[in-house]
Amino acid sequence: MAKDRPFQRLDDRLAGLPIDETLHAGVPRWLEKPLRQWLASAVRDQDDVARRVVVRLRWSPKPQQNYISTLLNSDTDTLLTVVDAVLQLHPGWEWPPYDGGWGVTENRSMEHFVYLLTTLDQILVDGASTCRVDLDGRRLIRRVNETVQESVDQAIAAAPETAADHLRTAWIAAYGLEPDPDKVFNEVMRAVEEIACPLVEHRKAESGKATLGTVIGELDKNASHKWELALPGEDGNPRSVEHLVGMMRMLWQAQVSRHGGAPKSRRQDQEEAEAAVHLAALLVHWLSTGVLRPA
Repeated sequence: MAKDRPFQRLDDRLAGLPIDETLHAGVPRWLEKPLRQWLASAVRDQDDVARRVVVRLRWSPKPQQNYISTLLNSDTDTLLTVVDAVLQLHPGWEWPPYDGGWGVTENRSMEHFVYLLTTLDQILVDGASTCRVDLDGRRLIRRVNETVQESVDQAIAAAPETAADHLRTAWIAAYGLEPDPDKVFNEVMRAVEEIACPLVEHRKAESGKATLGTVIGELDKNASHKWELALPGEDGNPRSVEHLVGMMRMLWQAQVSRHGGAPKSRRQDQEEAEAAVHLAALLVHWLSTGVLRPA
């Protein structure tokens, strides 16, 4: 994806001002024209895509408008929603030999699709948008600190396929254009369980009886002496699993939306969801890379 290299206006630089790193939500005035131009290029000769987007957004075109013109004349406050929908439904994702990267291909239609991806990402970076292109999710998500993003990407890359898929889904649910905090918690629990259950409670996992709660119980009481962390303690020896158990318990107890009818049951909020997905990413990475190991 596009790298946001430091840029500063000449007059600001000469005045000794710091680089402005402010990100802007929505569609500020300087982003509207390039985004509309990108949209026009993306739906050119793509009547089926335009129709699917209009139907998925539950819009009713005006009598004098076709599906493409309906999208191109969308209001400014819905422009990012339209761009995101076109990005999700574009057939270019399925065209061979696209492999999830930015590579060039001999297929002219595929070349145009790669151009669309790179151009959209560059527009959002140059315009200091709070959104960015997520290739894995095939959509727009909210931009986060680059170092944080890299750490989550590393956790996804290191994890088994099923756990990686749950963590990726949780990330999109947390930082997508339409956040879903309850879904975040459901997915992060499953991401951690996909690795922790067969690792710590193999037999229970095979019979479908292992959960994050049973793993916590096993590591905390029943078999804590059988496990250790690769991180050394003050004495230089491998640390006990106490702190890992604490992180697992923190994540497990934070899911207050798990059961209905309980006194503390409620919807999760966005702040909780973002904290949960970052904690889960750390747990997934540790469990995938052998930080938790037999003593």
